[in-house]
Amino acid sequence: MNEQFPRRLTCLAIAGLAATASPQAVLAQDTKLELEEVIVTAQRRETMMQDTPIAVTAFTADRIVDMGIYDVSDIGGFAPNTNIQKQPSSNSNMSIFIRGVGSGETSLMVDPKTSFYIDGVYMSKTVGAVFDIVDLQSIEVLRGPQGTLFGRNSTGGAVNVTTVKPSGEFNLKLEASAGNDGYQRLGGSVDIPQIAGMLSAKLSAMTMEYDGWADNDYPGSEDKLGSEDNDSFRIALRFEPTDNIVVDYAYDDTDNVGVPTPFQITEVKDSIYDGITDTPFPYTFLGGQLYQEMAALVGNPDKRREDYNLDGVSDEFLKVEGHSLTVAWNLDPFTLKYIFADRDTTSGYDSTDLDGGALSTADLLYGGGAVIPTPGFHAAIEKGSIDMTTHEFQIIGGALEDRLQYTAGLFYYEEEVYQNNPQTFGLPIQFLIADPTLAGIYTGAGFCNEVPGQGPVCIGSQRLPVPFPFPGADPNLNGAVDFIYGQDTESWAAYSQFTYSLTEALDVTAGIRYTQDDKDAFLFNESLGQVSIDDKLTNKDDWNNVSYLLTLQYAMTEDINTYFTYSTGYNSGGFNSRASTVSAWDSTIDKEEIDSFELGMKSDWWDKRLRANVAIFYNDYDDIQIAQFEAGSGGASSRIVNAGAATYQGLELDLIALLAEGVTLDLTYGYLDAEFDEYLARDPATDQEIDIADVTTVPRAPEHTANIGLQYDSRPFSWGELSARVDVSYTDDFTFHPFNNQFDSADDRTLVNARVSLSQIPLGNAGFLRVSAWGKNLTDEEYREWGIDFASLGFAGDTFGRPLTYGLDLVYTYQ
Repeated sequence: MNEQFPRRLTCLAIAGLAATASPQAVLAQDTKLELEEVIVTAQRRETMMQDTPIAVTAFTADRIVDMGIYDVSDIGGFAPNTNIQKQPSSNSNMSIFIRGVGSGETSLMVDPKTSFYIDGVYMSKTVGAVFDIVDLQSIEVLRGPQGTLFGRNSTGGAVNVTTVKPSGEFNLKLEASAGNDGYQRLGGSVDIPQIAGMLSAKLSAMTMEYDGWADNDYPGSEDKLGSEDNDSFRIALRFEPTDNIVVDYAYDDTDNVGVPTPFQITEVKDSIYDGITDTPFPYTFLGGQLYQEMAALVGNPDKRREDYNLDGVSDEFLKVEGHSLTVAWNLDPFTLKYIFADRDTTSGYDSTDLDGGALSTADLLYGGGAVIPTPGFHAAIEKGSIDMTTHEFQIIGGALEDRLQYTAGLFYYEEEVYQNNPQTFGLPIQFLIADPTLAGIYTGAGFCNEVPGQGPVCIGSQRLPVPFPFPGADPNLNGAVDFIYGQDTESWAAYSQFTYSLTEALDVTAGIRYTQDDKDAFLFNESLGQVSIDDKLTNKDDWNNVSYLLTLQYAMTEDINTYFTYSTGYNSGGFNSRASTVSAWDSTIDKEEIDSFELGMKSDWWDKRLRANVAIFYNDYDDIQIAQFEAGSGGASSRIVNAGAATYQGLELDLIALLAEGVTLDLTYGYLDAEFDEYLARDPATDQEIDIADVTTVPRAPEHTANIGLQYDSRPFSWGELSARVDVSYTDDFTFHPFNNQFDSADDRTLVNARVSLSQIPLGNAGFLRVSAWGKNLTDEEYREWGIDFASLGFAGDTFGRPLTYGLDLVYTYQ
């Protein structure tokens, strides 16, 4: 815990309250002030947030505009115990952790642990999920297992996104934005008047360019790091043939190209740590010139670099096409609903550079002993694809004079994924001399010398895979270790959830869901001795689970609701797509399960001017799927293991106060105490599994998270309405790996965003203009966004968060 945190939070709160003491904050005598009710769909149907016994943070349409949110990754610091980050080597891959539960693995064969929904449609992967969602209506962050209604892979929680539907009336919106570092964004939408009294349509489009915040000086390589060039459009149709049938269809298309955020080296190591032993290995000495050049790039590891010389950087591309269809038939007192979706996602890049610079070394096998350019670690995704189709049938209704509310459904999902991920890297020669042929070659060339009592000691590095005709040579002669893997998944589920009012004040909710998952996968990995894709390994397995929920909800008063929930969650098992041995591939990953206990309160105070929602939770986690980084002569990857058990417990506060006319203060706070109770690792000395929980840390689980926001909205003037907002978010320090975290962990950070707007400026008879000036990370905080310790490759590094950005938005609406 950062010792300054309580003092910082107190100062922020005092500052927010002090700001309301101005004359503008005086309560008008003739104005009744109260907070608006918020409607959420956290139970797969519309309910009032204060009556919903779930820990949920809702971003309404107005709040989305006021905070300048365009995609889901923008909300990470504003919901308690929620951590959303872009992953290294990508502008479009997103990793979501809620209450310390999530997955950072980028392999398409790995399922996320927080489910992601758009308009009720399950997004099976968060890889490729960072894209502008045009016409955002709301975003809800549901914390805690949502296994009954949201299904598989929601042990951490769920993020539920809703878009604006066609209104049937003519509306026009045009948007233009410009900012520093070449930021430009143009967007627009048009609502078409209803046709024949039945058909409404809404067309939306967006284009965005950003030149990035770091420069690359390497000749012939991409020079704008962190840049983006994104285009998307969406067509939404609503067909209402009768008063009780609504058909919604949407098509969305996203085409993104960009250069990911650069990876910065923060340490070249002098030992190898596996959680059990710390073995000395001076990489800058034994690795020779390659590691010495890498060490020279480190500088101050806590400072963000903005100039690079990277020889392995290329554009990343993302292409997404999606169709969704929702049919709702209201047969009062129940509604039948069918939800269909089909989404195709393709992404990849020619090369990513994870070694921090253009490196070189004396390479015997590629250069004949001459100094030549040599990668520390370069990789590509020649193609990654996700083809997903889902079908869901629901019945939603009430009975017994509405004392009983119910939701039941059937869900079917099929997915095909494929990824080609070759990689090449340098490794100290000392690791390769176990092969007697290579030992003789390196000794004869003068790279190795016999040291009495120690055997041969080699100085220098070798690019891998080694070229033909040497032992373990690259069979396809492309200078990379080829990884190709894919998987077909089928899943079906049946679920139901019922809420019954025992009295006017006491409700009981019970839910259950059965899930069956079947997976059929393949792996081609040259490091396993495979030469052709025909040699690929295959594996298939199935898993099933029953998840359930029980909630007691008691209304203490009209404005205070309390609840207790016991729920379970489930993440499907799978296979190690990056397995470095045949046995690792054959050994399936077991499913993981979580038991959660939550006590909460939803309350309104001060004549509905203060809303305070609190949740206390305790999670018991079994068979946790943990990604453990592995590196060796066959490649570098993360292998997923069921490491053991853990306890996650904490507290969350979601508060909003209408302090005076036009003055709103909102505060979120999350406390998280996450610890491994058991973490099994294999001791290389004994080849036995031992428990190393006492030296591990739960990754991506900061102890404290908080945000305080202050907003002022003026009374309307004849020339418009003035509003101003400032947000200060705090995230405590956290790690990215359970035990290899000495050199890449993230320190605590405080980020400040602000926006000033003049809206409702009249233009013509029915047109209005909104002008907003904004800034993000106003203090230019330098913070680590994502870290990787490359274990026995000998170095660690991080990507850093975006520096200070600022700009101007113009929005024109016509109604």
